[in-house]
Amino acid sequence: MKNKIFMYLFIFALLYIVFQYANVKKTFEAQQKIIQNLDKKIEQASVIQDSLIALKSSSSSNNFTIDNDEKARMYIEDLGYNIEEFKTLLQTKIFSENKASADNRLVPYSGMKGFMRINGMQIINHKWVMIEFTDGTYWGEALINYFVEEDGSITFELNDGFLYGN
Repeated sequence: MKNKIFMYLFIFALLYIVFQYANVKKTFEAQQKIIQNLDKKIEQASVIQDSLIALKSSSSSNNFTIDNDEKARMYIEDLGYNIEEFKTLLQTKIFSENKASADNRLVPYSGMKGFMRINGMQIINHKWVMIEFTDGTYWGEALINYFVEEDGSITFELNDGFLYGN
């Protein structure tokens, strides 16, 4: 009788172990499937992120700078300037036109609530600069032609500009 009880107990324990193994295996496979689905989603998101980064870095607004225009860079270097030094020189020259008691002469509009001053600029190529200006209330943008003279001086000519309405 003792042997039969041990045999039934052994069979019961064996069935319990097989049941637990099957249950754990089923749970493990379900979790593996979830992990695979999440890995696919991460991969898709990574591809989308890479595409957005590539799109942002190749956007047209970034293409219209002297940094991305090889021919304009070569033109400036042929004049004997280092491109970074030239950019600094040009920025200094443009911002030095801001006066404490007068409108900037490169701005095509007179200030209405104060003096018009340049507060931002983008060097487009070896001939053009886009400026942003404001009097504190009104603001606008203008395109300026610049010329590097034979003596190394830089002269400016206003091309076109506009003032945003309030």
